[in-house]
Amino acid sequence: MILKSEKGTVSFGLFIIFLLVGVFGIWLGMAPLNSAAVAVGKINVVSNKKIIQHLEGGVVDKIFVKDGDVVKAGDPLVEIKNAALQSEMSIVRADFLRTSVIVSRLEAQKDDATEVKFSDEIKQIEGYKEAIDGQLSIFNAQKKLLDEEKSILKQRIKQLENQIKGANAIVSAKQDRIKSLNEEIREWERLFKEQLADKVRLRDLNREKTAVEGEIAAGKAEIARLNVQVTETQAQIILRDRTFKEDVLKKLEDAKTRLVDLQQRYNALKDQSERTIVKSPVEGSVVELAFHTIGGVIRPGERIMSIVPDETDYVVEARLNVVDIDTVHVGQLADIRFSAFQHKQSFVMEGKVTYVSADSIQDNAGHSFYDIKAELTEDGMKNFKRNGFFIVPGMPVEVMIKTGDRTMLEYVLKPFIDMFKRAFNED
Repeated sequence: MILKSEKGTVSFGLFIIFLLVGVFGIWLGMAPLNSAAVAVGKINVVSNKKIIQHLEGGVVDKIFVKDGDVVKAGDPLVEIKNAALQSEMSIVRADFLRTSVIVSRLEAQKDDATEVKFSDEIKQIEGYKEAIDGQLSIFNAQKKLLDEEKSILKQRIKQLENQIKGANAIVSAKQDRIKSLNEEIREWERLFKEQLADKVRLRDLNREKTAVEGEIAAGKAEIARLNVQVTETQAQIILRDRTFKEDVLKKLEDAKTRLVDLQQRYNALKDQSERTIVKSPVEGSVVELAFHTIGGVIRPGERIMSIVPDETDYVVEARLNVVDIDTVHVGQLADIRFSAFQHKQSFVMEGKVTYVSADSIQDNAGHSFYDIKAELTEDGMKNFKRNGFFIVPGMPVEVMIKTGDRTMLEYVLKPFIDMFKRAFNED
């Protein structure tokens, strides 16, 4: 009886063992396991990352941010000191002011104005009072000189006109004398015909008449000469005005041309001056800050830092082991594991492979890998934001690329199958 009981127990035990082995074998042959290729990489941003540069460069005077700071559009990032720029701006501003008041003075002289009017724009520039006073002095001095020169010429004309008036009076008197002599000569000629007088007196009267006629001719010639002098003097006044105006117009044209040039130079310098404070073009995060020391020299066009906009697209850049390349292709889904977050378990977000390099790449250490890129899917981003996480460029990640399903038995037997295949190939 005891032997039968022990035999039954052994049989039951063997049955249980075979049953467990069978169930385990069925599980090995049927239980699906997800297989994945693992790639290690980091988060990066797509090309909309803003590189902050400075056109002219200079010396760092102030640094307002540090890596990781969140800034708004227009926030100051770095202030660059440029003493030479400020000095040049002062020189150009002073030259612009001086040329502007010169233009105002020349405009008044061109229009024969009695006073100079200066624009409100001029009065906004520092030092305008001295510049205005200087040009008013020139305006008054030149006006006085011109008026004096013209006054002298006008007095000369008046003197000539008086001389002409006197000469006309003399000629008129001489002409009256001629009339008187003509009457006297006719009377003596009548007496001479009647033989009541001799010819001596008649000859004397004719000689006197001839002399007076000569004096009249000389007087008229003098009047003509004086009239010519009046005309010439009047022409001198006109010529003096014309010469003055031509000189004013030429200087005005030159001054206006220079003023335009100075305005352009000043605007360029002002724009350059405004750029001494480098401001953020967008709202985002500061990364890759290249300068941390006051007094550092920034070369023209050199990268100062980068700004990652808040509304930006992120991409995962990772290195794939060369042995997994045959199982990875564009379009495959992947689990992107963010091990940087301080959680009991690493946070996983859904992604998709968007790029696989055509050939392997070798790093400086001689390790070969394939470069892959994966983007966060829309569902993955929603899940990410729902949990209140914030992505920062450079954050380390692991990419688990789903390569398919296989059973545990296939997973266990694969090394042996591969070994047998290599053995048969060698034979």
